[in-house]
This record gives sequence, C-alpha cells and structure tokens, in this order.
Amino acid sequence: MPEENSQGPDMSFELWLAFVAARNGLLAIPDPSALLVITNALGRGKSSGCATVPGVTLSDLTVMTTSLLGAGAAPAASTTAFTG
Repeated sequence: MPEENSQGPDMSFELWLAFVAARNGLLAIPDPSALLVITNALGRGKSSGCATVPGVTLSDLTVMTTSLLGAGAAPAASTTAFTG
C-alpha cells in the first residue's frame, strides 16, 4: 500500500513507469485534427496546412467551451432518447 503524504498517496515507480509508457503511446497516435493539418500540408502545401491550424484551434475551443457549459449533461440525462 502506498504511503500517504500531504498531497495524497505516493505513486510506486512501476505504476509511474506504466503511466509514462501509456501516455507516450497515446501521444504517438495523431488525432483527427492533426491528421487534417498533415493531409492539407502534404496535399496542398505548407501554407494550406498553416491556414488549417486556426480553424482546428477554433473548433477545439468551441467544443471545450460547450462541454464546460454543460452541453454534455443533456444527452447523458436523457436516457429515454437513447434507450428507445
């Protein structure tokens, strides 16, 4: 059992190593936004790839804002819409 300290339980080195390995594996997989930027840059040139970045950033910001405002709570609370 890990020791308790003022900031919570200590993490064992093996658990930390597993976390780092999982994190690095997930970071190596590009998300759809990154694939869009890469595709545009390779297919249409560097300027097109750079022009895609503000759009991706704005869409990510919009999704995060609506989520923070509670938009995800409505479908989660509406079980009748999803259970048929």
